[in-house]
Amino acid sequence: MILSPSCTGSYDQKVPNRRKVARVKPGSPTTSSYDLNAKFWVKIIRENLDRYRAELTNPAVLDAVGDCRGSRLLDAGCGEGYLSRMFAERDAQVDGIDSSPSLVESARAASSQETDRINYHIGDVTRMDFAGESFNIVVCNHLLNDLPAPADAIAEFYRILKPGGRLVILMLHPCFYGFRIRGEKDSSRRPVSDYFTARCAEQPFDVAGIISPAPVTVYVRSLEYYSEAIMSTGFRITSLQEPHPSDEQLQDEWWQQKFSVPLFLLITAVRN
Repeated sequence: MILSPSCTGSYDQKVPNRRKVARVKPGSPTTSSYDLNAKFWVKIIRENLDRYRAELTNPAVLDAVGDCRGSRLLDAGCGEGYLSRMFAERDAQVDGIDSSPSLVESARAASSQETDRINYHIGDVTRMDFAGESFNIVVCNHLLNDLPAPADAIAEFYRILKPGGRLVILMLHPCFYGFRIRGEKDSSRRPVSDYFTARCAEQPFDVAGIISPAPVTVYVRSLEYYSEAIMSTGFRITSLQEPHPSDEQLQDEWWQQKFSVPLFLLITAVRN
């Protein structure tokens, strides 16, 4: 794991002025790293090797979305399309968007039987071509921590959602994961200013002992940053949850070892 000097201290913790923020575009380092890791992610997802997702965060996201029959739903950062397929099976009309052409190609190949209910797009979630007020639900699953300008994406989600539409965000926990990427076990030894400073690090994925071919950049900010970015755009936060293992799951030694602090945050918001 290598802290990236190019990002340390270079991102304002306040909600950025969207006219000045550099946007992520296809072909950027973030996009390239996910293209390089595309086969890795296809294997991890389709073989259910990521227990955090399969046993914890996916059920939490599906529960937060609830009944989506007849809804137009955006899967923002859809990757190889597994959530898009799940929502299509629940009779939603799904658009999936991702900046990685390789992952979108994999998603299209795997969704041939749901072609009438899923449309995939290669694109940037901070600048989408969808018409305003055209979606009922936006799901943003494991995406915001990949973005150098998450407030821009949140503003786009607000633009494309209908009044009363819902935004469901699953992300790394702002209060705990920032120290995890530094490899620290005791966050109390860090000055509090570190928490309120936007941080990022380059790190490979390690899932079930399989290391990704390329590292990715992970961006971590404070909880108040995300809440301000969501509410200042015009959303009303309706639920804040920390998906965690059940008592039954905690009988499993794997969960005892892998979940000592909350790792994920699930936010549900409604567009005014």
